[in-house]
Amino acid sequence: MIRYTSPTAHYAFHTYDQSDVRGGPVTPADVLMVNLLSLRFDWRDVTPLFVVGETPHVQLRQALDEALTEARALPALEDCTEEQAAMPALREANSLALAVPRSPRRDRRTWGPVAVSKVLHRLAPTVPLIDSYVCAFFATRSPRDIRLRMRAELIANQRWMTELAQRHRVRGEPMPLTRVADIAIWMDAQTS
Repeated sequence: MIRYTSPTAHYAFHTYDQSDVRGGPVTPADVLMVNLLSLRFDWRDVTPLFVVGETPHVQLRQALDEALTEARALPALEDCTEEQAAMPALREANSLALAVPRSPRRDRRTWGPVAVSKVLHRLAPTVPLIDSYVCAFFATRSPRDIRLRMRAELIANQRWMTELAQRHRVRGEPMPLTRVADIAIWMDAQTS
């Protein structure tokens, strides 16, 4: 954790985590922030979200805004009930992300639950980050199952994680435990 949050380290903490967050809907800059967490979005992935129309991209952006509103109304994941952690608007955003057509210039899907989580987490930390390391740690690729399993882990390990969160602050506040968990899982995988 110390290495990841060091101001001299080349990790995303001082860019993705510390950049200002404003209220309101998802912006193009919010979407591009996922590049700091190893995704490779460019203008062709972002611009279609913000046009006028009823395209899969526009439907995804609208779902991202609804999921963001839902997540911002919830307490921290460790304080959510299981019903709250289900996050139906987030489930819909994940479904619509998978419906966005693959780009012909890519060998894999651009949009999916990983991208959705990386866009929304910075704006609403109740949404945990999902990546291959988190999926492996929780032994599932289901975003709902990851949220429920992470919630259980945060509750079980809240004491020591809260101490870490206090020492590694984000925009002046203790780091969200969902981010503490993500960094701990990622850093452990890097040293294994």
